[in-house]
This record gives sequence, structure tokens and C-alpha cells, in this order.
Amino acid sequence: SCAWVRIVSNISVAIMKTRPTTTATVLAALFASMAGVAAAAAPPVGHIDAQRLRALDSEHGHWFTTGRDGGKTHYSPLDRINEQNVGRLGFAWSFETGTNRGMEATPIVVDGVLFASGVAGRVYALDAVTGALRWRFEPRLDLRNARDACCDLVNRGVAVWRGKVYVGSFDGHLHALDARDGRVLWSVDTIEDRRLAYSVTGAPQVAGRVVVIGNGGAEFESRGYVSGYDLDSGRLVWRFHTVPGDLSRPQANAALEKAAQTWQGANLRLGGGGNAWDAISHDATLDLVYFGTANGAPWSRTLRDPANGDNLYLASIVALHAATGEYAWHYQQTPGDGWDFDATTPLVLATLPIEGRQRQVLMQASKNGFFYVLDRRTGELLAADPFVDVNWASRVDLKTGRPVENSALVDYRDGQPKLVFPSGMGAHNFNPMSFSAKTGLVYVPTIHAGAVLTPLAPTDPRFSPRGNSGVQVAFGPMLLDRDALPPAMQALASPQFLASQPALQPSAALKAWDPVRREIRWSVPNLDFTDHAGVLSTGGGLVVQGGIDGVLRVYRDSDGKLLKQVALGTAMIAAPATYRVDGVQYIAILAGSGGGGWNVWAPPNVAAVKGNANRIIALRLDGGAVPQPPDLPPLARIPEPPAQTGTPEDVAAGAALFRTHCSRCHANASRSSVPDLRRSVAATHQAFREIVLRGALEPRGMPRWDDRLTGVQADQVHAYVVSVARAAWEAQEAVR
Repeated sequence: SCAWVRIVSNISVAIMKTRPTTTATVLAALFASMAGVAAAAAPPVGHIDAQRLRALDSEHGHWFTTGRDGGKTHYSPLDRINEQNVGRLGFAWSFETGTNRGMEATPIVVDGVLFASGVAGRVYALDAVTGALRWRFEPRLDLRNARDACCDLVNRGVAVWRGKVYVGSFDGHLHALDARDGRVLWSVDTIEDRRLAYSVTGAPQVAGRVVVIGNGGAEFESRGYVSGYDLDSGRLVWRFHTVPGDLSRPQANAALEKAAQTWQGANLRLGGGGNAWDAISHDATLDLVYFGTANGAPWSRTLRDPANGDNLYLASIVALHAATGEYAWHYQQTPGDGWDFDATTPLVLATLPIEGRQRQVLMQASKNGFFYVLDRRTGELLAADPFVDVNWASRVDLKTGRPVENSALVDYRDGQPKLVFPSGMGAHNFNPMSFSAKTGLVYVPTIHAGAVLTPLAPTDPRFSPRGNSGVQVAFGPMLLDRDALPPAMQALASPQFLASQPALQPSAALKAWDPVRREIRWSVPNLDFTDHAGVLSTGGGLVVQGGIDGVLRVYRDSDGKLLKQVALGTAMIAAPATYRVDGVQYIAILAGSGGGGWNVWAPPNVAAVKGNANRIIALRLDGGAVPQPPDLPPLARIPEPPAQTGTPEDVAAGAALFRTHCSRCHANASRSSVPDLRRSVAATHQAFREIVLRGALEPRGMPRWDDRLTGVQADQVHAYVVSVARAAWEAQEAVR
């Protein structure tokens, strides 16, 4: 090209003017100049900005945010895959991440590059056409916070903005990466108190000049907050706490002073909770950041605030001014929440016709079972309707905004067990819903389940920061076996009472909700209550949802008719994305079971048969069958454990330590993402101290415990593990 001619000409002139010179010098100058021109001519990678995001409708082929657009609708107008030809949907490519935990993110796709986050905040940049790896990011993790964190080492996505990829890692760091090569540009620790049980699993949100991140930990003694960091430097610009600090001192701002009035009897030594662990959105026109807050810490109102305050800003949607982090408005869905009804499920921003006016709204299908529509400028409540069976409230008063609680039925402050619908799993959880601009419907992955909550006496002193909900939780179906229940729960199992309550058998369903008519338009059942993956809707008339059985299902958007099933062979809980490159439309999804405490693989979860090797899979028309993971081999026999170590007293002490520290992850199930310690090999037993105390297996997700366990205590835990392994081995050998 002319550029290359100019380079060679300029170098030739320089050679003639500068003597003597060497061939090496000439070549070095030539290659340096060529590299400079090549760099200047290279297309930008990950270039999304405010102008481009606003003009997304003119660039249908991209998926710019975790929900595609600024409103995070999880809807794409692409229609080259549609209800007429979806029967031809097949394999395009797959990428194996080398991990085996929950995969919850929806990828971002821009200019032919797919950016996805994986376990604990890993990031993958892939060629969107072939799946070839461009780069990967493996954060250096200190997983000690995983010892006191909820719901798996998951991550729900990245933000891509002006050539940078932003991701939060599980240990609480926020990283800015160069979109070209994954190089770390800056990294900051977002956790303000490392003594408490914080973690980061949500996707960052770009909001003007800052990137916003929250955190989890409301089951523990943490105090929720969100933070805004400078996009270019990582400098902390603002921080907003969701619950007050020490009530004996002035609060940091007027919003917290207001909140403090609703915590007058509270024990904030227990943290308060209210963490913003998932949903964060931004309205660029209003320059408002929206986020949902979690339950209180502890759940029990009696323990948290005997004065029975509303406890702002728990279980609320909060709006802040993005530039300053100052409070704009809030709406509290569940005042004084005592049932784990986080308001953290995904938020969708849209425009709806309501009472003859076009309203700029925020929509959320909340964990508490009500579908909320708010004016996103003012926070005015426009609608609140149940989309599943609920019994904790009869309705929401639209004038006051408050739920009308069925206190006698569900308030366990009287010391008696209560059957509550929905359960703490929620009527809808982190799995994204989709609002279709084509149909005007919201497609929601829903859960029907109840739980029995029994109040517990306060435990003080207690292991800090181990969770202390203040209640014992039991699944509703346990009430079907009255004779097996403790006496305090037997009254709930009477046929007369159960006949007045929602069905005890848990289930899940994909529902099409009409936010204008405020009703369910159609519903299709999922396999079981754990099967409620995220949703995509498209201009091709399709609604797409993965399943824990490893099958991707495509429904007609108007009536829920099943149009196509594609066997992927790996369980799915995330929402798909769709994009177009060179005229070809693709559907991509992250596959891997986990999250929500379900680390045991049992049917219908395909991981019980094929394992849980995490994959990113893309489909296209005329692609053929998706390659299936091989079936897991039959379970090997339990190897003979070493001779029993320790005394009976050591084994008993180890059992108590195991229950406190280890049992939440190590269920010793045969099929699980976490090792069955009964099947430990000799090398594992020999290295037990190195693993437990010094983090020898931390890269594989096992944190170190030397700050909580002594060498003697580690040996006691090992003595207990050996005793369990020996019992299982001896039972196995007895039936040979």
C-alpha cells in the first residue's frame, strides 16, 4: 500500500543521510515502522461507549452488556434464526474452560470477540465465529473468604467499555483488563473489612465515569455497600452503604440518617446485611444507578431488631446519582424482611404504556413472589402482583407501597415454626428474565417452593464470621411425613392446614408475564425446582432456555409451544446470548451446574451422568449435533484408608470441627463438584496438613485454614475423615 511505500522511502532517505549504518539497524527501523502502522491500522477491541450503546438498534449483531442493551432486557431483534427454521439449529463451536463449578454469566459479544467470565472471576476472550481462544485471565485468588460465602465460586459477568474488560473476582477484587490481550491495567480491593464474610459474584456496571460493583455476605455478619471506581485509574470515587453504621454515632449521609430511624432496636454488631450481590443497572439519560439489596443479617427480626423496624435499606431497590453516589430514591419491597426475600434479582429497564402514558419503568420479578413495576425516575410504585403462589402477604397496597402481611400465618417471632411461600430460594433468583420488545412480555424462570422456618435461640459467642440466620430452615415437603417431624412442626402437617396452603411439592416453570395487563399469559413446566435457567428472547419469535438435563429448549414466544430441543450434554443455569457475525446468527451459552448451594449432582441433573466440565457452546443453523461429553465411568471402589489416627476423643473433636468448618462444601456425595473425602487416595491423606493449613490445593478451590485451625485441630479433622472413610470402606468390603 501507499503507507508501506512511504515507510521504505523515508528509511532510504535516512540511510543516505546517516553513514555508516548496518543492515541490522536498517531492518530494525523498517520493522519498527511497519509495526507502528500495523498497530495504528488494527481495529479496536472491546470498543463500546455511550454513543455506541445508545445506537445499538443500528448494530443488531452485537451483545453489548450482560443483558445486551442498556436496559438489560436479554432481548435481541435478530431473526435469522426463527420459528420457521429453528429446527435446523445445531453445533457451531465449543470451548472448554477447565473448571467444574457453576457457570452463571451471559457473555458479551462485540466486533467478533466474545468475552465471558467463569469460575471465581476468570475471563475468556474467544473468537465469536470459531471459539478459538484469544486470551484468558486467571485472577490470583485468596480464597479464604470462600470459607464463609454463599452459593459456589460463581461469577455473573463482565463489563466491556472503551477497550477495557472489567470483572470482579470472588475474593473481592475488581480488575480492569486490556480487551486486546487480557493484561491487567489496574486492580483494586473492594472489601473494606477483611475480617467479615464478603465475596463478589456479580457483574460490574459501567455508569458514566465510574464502574460500580457490589458484594455478597448477607447470610453472615457483613454490612452491605456498593462502590463506584474511576474507569481509568481504579480510584474509589464514592461508596454507599445500604444499612447504617454504629447507631450511637452520626451517619455518613442523610440517607443513612433516615435509615437509622428504622433500626432503633437493632444489634448492628451482627452486620445488618443488605448486600448488593447481583442486580445493578444504569439509566444513562437520568444518570441513575439502580441496584437491589439483600436480606438482613441475621434473618430473624427478633435477633436483628426486636423493635421491629423496617430496617432500611434491606430488601429494597435503591437509586443513586451515578456521578456522586448520592441517594436519589428507594422502594422497599419487604419491610423488616425475615424470610430471606432479597430484592437482588435482575432489573430490567424499559418503556411501557401505563394508563395511557408511556412510562420509563424498572421491572423486577422479586424473590418474594411479586412482580414490581416502578417509575425509574421517581421510584413510584406502578404495579406489584404475585407471579407465583405466595402466602406471606395477601397483596401490595399501591397507595402505601407496603405489603399486606399475613403475620399470624408466617411471622415466627411467636416462637413457632411457620410454613412460608416462597422459600428462601425465591420465586425468581439470579437467573435472568427477558423482556421482548416484539411481544411486550417478560419471560421469567420461576420457582414454586415453600420452607418451614423455625426460630432458634441466639448463639453468643458464636464462630465469627460463620452465618447465623437465627432460624432453622426445612423444605416444605418434609411436612408430608408427619410422624418423622419434631413435635413443634407437627401442627403444620395437619391435613386441614395444608389444604389451605399452596402445594408442598416444589417445581419450576418458565412463565410469560404481561407487565401491562399484569397477568400470566402462558407457562411451561421445567424438570424440577432446581431447573430454572436464564432466558433469551429474539425477534425471530423465540424464547430460549437451557436445562439442568443438558438440553437447550426453544419455545415460541406467543404461546410457549416447544419448537426445538438441542442436546448439549452439560447442565445450564445461565442465560444465552445471540449475535451475528458475517451474516450468520449464533446462540451462545455458558454451561455448568452449580450455585445456590447445589453442589451435589443428582438426576435430572446431567452432571450426575456426564460430569460438570464447564463449556461455552455456540449454535448456528445447519451446524449438526453438539459433541457430547462422555459418560462418567462407574464409581471406583473406595480405596483402603490408612489406619485410624488419633484417639476417640480426637475423632469426636474432629467431627465437631468438620461440621463447623467443612460440611457446607464437603457433603461426601459420590457425584459432586467437591471431592468425596471418603475416596481420598493415600497421597491426599499424607498431604492433609499441607492441603488444609497451607493451601496446597487452593488453585483448585480449596482455601487454606491456618488462621482458624491449629495443627492439632487439623489432625483431629483428619482423624474424623479417616474414621468416615474407614466406615465406608468396611461397609463396601462386607458385601464383596
